[in-house]
Amino acid sequence: MYKTRFSLNENGFTLMEMIVVLMIIGLLISCGISFYDGYIENAKIVKAKSQISVMQGGMDSWYAEHGCYPQTAEEQMLAGLDLEVEDPWGVLYQIAVEPAGTAYSIWTTNIVFHQNKVVIGSGRNGRSDEPALGDVFE
Repeated sequence: MYKTRFSLNENGFTLMEMIVVLMIIGLLISCGISFYDGYIENAKIVKAKSQISVMQGGMDSWYAEHGCYPQTAEEQMLAGLDLEVEDPWGVLYQIAVEPAGTAYSIWTTNIVFHQNKVVIGSGRNGRSDEPALGDVFE
Protein backbone atom coordinates (compact mmCIF):
# COMPACT_ATOMS: atom_id res chain seq x y z
CA MET A 1 0.00 0.00 0.00
CA TYR A 2 1.10 3.47 -0.83
CA LYS A 3 0.83 6.29 1.62
CA THR A 4 0.48 9.83 0.43
CA ARG A 5 2.43 12.39 2.34
CA PHE A 6 1.30 15.97 2.57
CA SER A 7 3.78 18.66 3.32
CA LEU A 8 3.19 22.22 4.46
CA ASN A 9 4.81 23.73 1.41
CA GLU A 10 2.49 22.26 -1.20
CA ASN A 11 1.00 24.80 -3.62
CA GLY A 12 -2.77 25.31 -3.76
CA PHE A 13 -5.62 27.57 -2.68
CA THR A 14 -6.55 28.07 0.93
CA LEU A 15 -10.14 28.05 2.10
CA MET A 16 -10.05 31.82 2.66
CA GLU A 17 -8.85 32.45 -0.90
CA MET A 18 -11.67 30.30 -2.26
CA ILE A 19 -14.26 32.14 -0.13
CA VAL A 20 -13.00 35.53 -1.33
CA VAL A 21 -13.15 34.43 -4.98
CA LEU A 22 -16.69 33.06 -4.55
CA MET A 23 -17.81 36.31 -2.88
CA ILE A 24 -16.42 38.35 -5.79
CA ILE A 25 -18.19 36.10 -8.31
CA GLY A 26 -21.45 36.43 -6.35
CA LEU A 27 -21.12 40.21 -6.29
CA LEU A 28 -20.57 40.35 -10.05
CA ILE A 29 -23.59 38.10 -10.68
CA SER A 30 -25.86 40.20 -8.45
CA CYS A 31 -24.80 43.40 -10.27
CA GLY A 32 -25.44 41.72 -13.61
CA ILE A 33 -28.93 40.64 -12.57
CA SER A 34 -29.89 44.17 -11.49
CA PHE A 35 -28.68 45.60 -14.82
CA TYR A 36 -30.62 42.89 -16.67
CA ASP A 37 -33.82 43.65 -14.74
CA GLY A 38 -33.48 47.35 -15.61
CA TYR A 39 -32.98 46.48 -19.26
CA ILE A 40 -36.09 44.29 -19.30
CA GLU A 41 -38.17 47.01 -17.61
CA ASN A 42 -37.02 49.60 -20.17
CA ALA A 43 -37.89 47.21 -23.00
CA LYS A 44 -41.42 46.86 -21.58
CA ILE A 45 -41.78 50.65 -21.44
CA VAL A 46 -40.69 50.98 -25.07
CA LYS A 47 -43.16 48.27 -26.10
CA ALA A 48 -46.00 50.01 -24.24
CA LYS A 49 -45.14 53.32 -25.92
CA SER A 50 -45.20 51.60 -29.31
CA GLN A 51 -48.58 49.97 -28.69
CA ILE A 52 -50.06 53.25 -27.45
CA SER A 53 -48.73 55.03 -30.57
CA VAL A 54 -50.59 52.56 -32.77
CA MET A 55 -53.80 53.18 -30.81
CA GLN A 56 -53.27 56.93 -31.08
CA GLY A 57 -53.09 56.59 -34.85
CA GLY A 58 -56.53 54.97 -34.86
CA MET A 59 -57.92 57.66 -32.58
CA ASP A 60 -56.55 60.46 -34.78
CA SER A 61 -57.89 58.82 -37.93
CA TRP A 62 -61.35 58.59 -36.37
CA TYR A 63 -61.13 62.24 -35.33
CA ALA A 64 -60.17 63.28 -38.87
CA GLU A 65 -63.22 61.48 -40.25
CA HIS A 66 -65.84 62.31 -37.62
CA GLY A 67 -64.63 65.47 -35.86
CA CYS A 68 -64.51 63.79 -32.44
CA TYR A 69 -62.77 60.87 -30.81
CA PRO A 70 -64.55 57.49 -30.57
CA GLN A 71 -66.34 57.33 -27.24
CA THR A 72 -67.95 53.91 -27.11
CA ALA A 73 -66.18 50.58 -27.24
CA GLU A 74 -67.88 49.82 -30.56
CA GLU A 75 -66.64 53.06 -32.11
CA GLN A 76 -63.14 52.42 -30.76
CA MET A 77 -63.13 48.99 -32.36
CA LEU A 78 -64.31 50.53 -35.65
CA ALA A 79 -61.45 53.04 -35.34
CA GLY A 80 -59.03 50.12 -35.33
CA LEU A 81 -58.26 49.84 -31.63
CA ASP A 82 -57.86 46.34 -30.25
CA LEU A 83 -59.53 46.63 -26.86
CA GLU A 84 -58.32 43.17 -25.84
CA VAL A 85 -54.61 43.93 -26.23
CA GLU A 86 -52.65 43.70 -22.99
CA ASP A 87 -49.80 45.95 -21.99
CA PRO A 88 -46.35 44.36 -21.48
CA TRP A 89 -47.24 43.71 -17.82
CA GLY A 90 -50.29 41.63 -18.80
CA VAL A 91 -53.08 44.15 -18.03
CA LEU A 92 -55.54 45.75 -20.44
CA TYR A 93 -54.94 49.36 -21.47
CA GLN A 94 -57.29 52.01 -20.10
CA ILE A 95 -58.92 54.45 -22.53
CA ALA A 96 -60.78 57.59 -21.47
CA VAL A 97 -62.43 60.09 -23.83
CA GLU A 98 -63.83 63.44 -22.69
CA PRO A 99 -67.63 63.65 -23.00
CA ALA A 100 -67.34 66.26 -25.75
CA GLY A 101 -65.04 63.95 -27.70
CA THR A 102 -62.26 66.54 -28.03
CA ALA A 103 -59.59 64.84 -25.91
CA TYR A 104 -58.55 61.34 -24.89
CA SER A 105 -55.99 59.45 -22.82
CA ILE A 106 -54.68 55.90 -23.16
CA TRP A 107 -52.54 54.52 -20.33
CA THR A 108 -51.18 51.37 -18.75
CA THR A 109 -52.66 50.26 -15.48
CA ASN A 110 -49.46 48.89 -13.98
CA ILE A 111 -48.15 51.27 -11.31
CA VAL A 112 -45.39 49.13 -9.85
CA PHE A 113 -42.50 50.40 -11.99
CA HIS A 114 -40.66 53.72 -11.96
CA GLN A 115 -41.96 55.13 -8.67
CA ASN A 116 -45.68 54.87 -9.45
CA LYS A 117 -45.51 56.03 -13.05
CA VAL A 118 -47.61 54.84 -15.97
CA VAL A 119 -47.05 55.01 -19.72
CA ILE A 120 -49.59 57.46 -21.07
CA GLY A 121 -50.51 58.81 -24.47
CA SER A 122 -53.03 61.57 -24.97
CA GLY A 123 -54.46 63.76 -27.69
CA ARG A 124 -56.61 66.81 -28.13
CA ASN A 125 -58.44 68.13 -31.19
CA GLY A 126 -56.95 65.64 -33.63
CA ARG A 127 -53.34 65.91 -32.46
CA SER A 128 -51.67 63.29 -30.32
CA ASP A 129 -48.75 63.76 -27.98
CA GLU A 130 -45.93 61.24 -27.96
CA PRO A 131 -46.46 58.55 -25.29
CA ALA A 132 -44.39 59.13 -22.16
CA LEU A 133 -44.10 58.20 -18.50
CA GLY A 134 -46.64 60.09 -16.42
CA ASP A 135 -47.88 60.23 -12.87
CA VAL A 136 -50.45 57.78 -11.59
CA PHE A 137 -54.04 59.02 -11.77
CA GLU A 138 -55.77 59.37 -8.41
